[in-house]
Amino acid sequence: MNGSELGQITTDDQGMIPAFMGPEGAELLWVDFGGGRVAITPVDVGTRLQAHTANLVPDPHGDRAYADSTFVRLVDAGWLVTPNGRATGRGVTVPRAWGEFWRPARSAARGGTGRATVAVIGGSTAVGFYASHLRNTSWPGVLASRLQALHGDGGAGFLSALYSPNGIAGNDQAAINQWMSNGSIGAQTGTWGIGGYQVGPGWGYLYTSTSGSSLTWTVRGTSVTIYTLGGDGSRSSWSYSIDGGTAVSVSDSTTTGLAVVKTTVSGLAAGSHTVTVTHTGTASQYLSVCGVSGENTSGVVLNNFAKRNANASHYLPAGKAEWNGGSLYPADLLIYAVSPQDVIDGISADTWASQVRRHLSEVKDGGLALGAVDIVFVLPHIGKADFQGQRFQAFADRTYALAAQFEAAVVDLWNLGRSSWNFSNSLGHWGNPAAPGTAGTDDFLLSDAGHAFTAGALADLLNS
Repeated sequence: MNGSELGQITTDDQGMIPAFMGPEGAELLWVDFGGGRVAITPVDVGTRLQAHTANLVPDPHGDRAYADSTFVRLVDAGWLVTPNGRATGRGVTVPRAWGEFWRPARSAARGGTGRATVAVIGGSTAVGFYASHLRNTSWPGVLASRLQALHGDGGAGFLSALYSPNGIAGNDQAAINQWMSNGSIGAQTGTWGIGGYQVGPGWGYLYTSTSGSSLTWTVRGTSVTIYTLGGDGSRSSWSYSIDGGTAVSVSDSTTTGLAVVKTTVSGLAAGSHTVTVTHTGTASQYLSVCGVSGENTSGVVLNNFAKRNANASHYLPAGKAEWNGGSLYPADLLIYAVSPQDVIDGISADTWASQVRRHLSEVKDGGLALGAVDIVFVLPHIGKADFQGQRFQAFADRTYALAAQFEAAVVDLWNLGRSSWNFSNSLGHWGNPAAPGTAGTDDFLLSDAGHAFTAGALADLLNS
C-alpha cells in the first residue's frame, strides 16, 4: 500500500511507526511512503516463533500427531528421531510402522492365547558357529530363551536334520566332537548323506537307503512334527518313536510328486521329548528327513532355518522360500541374517539383493498372510572376511535399500562393532574352532560372548 492509503497509521513521538498485530497469516507488511518501501514486522511473529521453539503450543503444525506410543518409547530410551520417520540407536534403525504384526502376536503369546512365531534365515553364524552349544548358546538360541522368558514358551521350534554329524560335517572335528557330546546336534546310526534336492524347511535334508538307519533329536513341546519327503515312487516306509515308546509305522509313498510330508504327534506332556526316526523299508527305497519341530499351544517359538555356508540363492528354488518363513511355514517375524558367504563367494551385490527380494516377496505375498509379517535384517560384523575384496559396503547399501522397501528394521553388527575386527576381538567376540564358546581369532564367526551380544541387540528391539 502507499502512504495515502495508510490513513489510520500514524507515527509515535519519535517518528516511528508503532507496533501492530499484522494481517492474518502475514509475516511482513510492506508500506510505501513514496520514498521507498518499509517492512513492518507484526509483533505476533515472535509469539508464533516462540510457540515452535519453546513448545508453548504442542505440535503447532499438527505434524507430530501420528507418533505412536511405541515410537515415543524408543525416543524416551535414548534413540534418535530422523527426518525420514525412523528411530535409530547405535547400529539399529527402525521404521515407524515396524512391529505392527509382531507386537500383537507377542501380546497374544504372553497372554496364553496364541503363538508368536519367529523365523531365522542365515548362514553359519545363525547356525551357531562357534558357540559352545549350537542350539542353546547360539544367538538364535539365546534370543529364543530371552523372548520366551518374557512372553511364554512356545516350544523348541524347528530343528534341521542337518544338525547332525553328517549334516554339520566339515573341517571342524574338534567342534563337532564337542557338539555331539553336549547334545547340540542329533544322534545318528547307519549311513546318511546330504540330499541334493532343495526343498522343505531349512536348506536341505539327510537321506538313507539303509534299513535300520536312524536319527534322534531332543525337542520341547506338547506336539512334535516330523518333516520328510515323499511321493516319487521310491520312498521307504519308516517309523517314529517318542521317548522310547512303541514305534509307529509311517509311509510317505502315497503323495503325488516329490513333496514335503508333515507327520504330527499331539497331546504330549509339556517338556522335552526324545524323537527317533528310523528307516524300515528295503535298500532300494529312500527315507529323506528335513527335520523335526516341537511346539506348545502358546508362547514364542523360534524356527531356525539357517544352514552352514548358506547364501541367498540356496533359498530360492521352488519349494524352498515357501517353507522358510513363507506361505507353507509362515512367521509373524522374519529375521534375515545377511550371510557373509555371499560376499566371500563373490556374488554381486545387485544379484544378491534381487535374490533376497524374491525370498521376501514370497514371505510377504506368498500365502494368506497378506503382508502381515515384520522383517528384521541383521547385517553381520564382516570382520576379516572381506579384507581383499572390500565389497561388504555394497551389501550394506543394498540391505538398507531393501529395508526401506519392506519397512524392515536393521540391526547392524558392523556398526555396533565399530567397523573394527580388533575392537570386537578386545571384547572376546570372535570364535575358536578348537574350543567352541571360548574367545578366539576367527575372521567373522562368533564365540559365546559374540553370540550373546548379537542376541542382546535383537532382544532389545523385539521386546520394545
